[in-house]
Amino acid sequence: MKTSIRMKSIVRLATAVALALAVVAPVHSQQPKGAGKQVTIEGVGVMELTRVTASIEAVDLNNRVVTLKGPRGNVFAVLVGPEVKNLPQVKVGDMLEVDHYESVAIDVKKTEGVPTLTKTDLAVKAAPGERPGALALRKVRVVTNVLGVNLESQSVLVRGPLGHLTEVKIRDPKVVASLKSGGQIDLTYVEGVAIAVRAGASKK
Repeated sequence: MKTSIRMKSIVRLATAVALALAVVAPVHSQQPKGAGKQVTIEGVGVMELTRVTASIEAVDLNNRVVTLKGPRGNVFAVLVGPEVKNLPQVKVGDMLEVDHYESVAIDVKKTEGVPTLTKTDLAVKAAPGERPGALALRKVRVVTNVLGVNLESQSVLVRGPLGHLTEVKIRDPKVVASLKSGGQIDLTYVEGVAIAVRAGASKK
């Protein structure tokens, strides 16, 4: 009798595990192919590739900058790398899938001073199998006003080097929580860049 009860328990456990795996497995298969790709930046660390489906709010062809409206309703601009050849075909209102490296803060300090801006090219180590120098990134230091703070995404909204709205991710949640919209900061960050732009789902 005890053996029979034990066998039934094992069968039930095995069934529960199988059902759990059946639910979890599709989640892994739905992950974007670009997810997990990384670049290492000297003096900064690792940046990961992010894939987002967003509508195009503005296109600056001369400076290769597109303004996106993301799934959270957040509006931000991203520099488009030279490897993206279809930028001239991108139009306002398009719904596109964009692979991009997010702008990431290196240093953030509260301040009160005259707005300033400096830009520096960065050395990027190519990932295994990629050409050296395939990705060009810039480090930006700017004294500017905070236009918005998003605790969920751990980011702040500021004006970038060309005056476009730029969403900058801050890795330390305590620093994000200490910032307020309207405050002034001395911000050094790596400027994000898009490396692929594809047609996404149509707007409903």
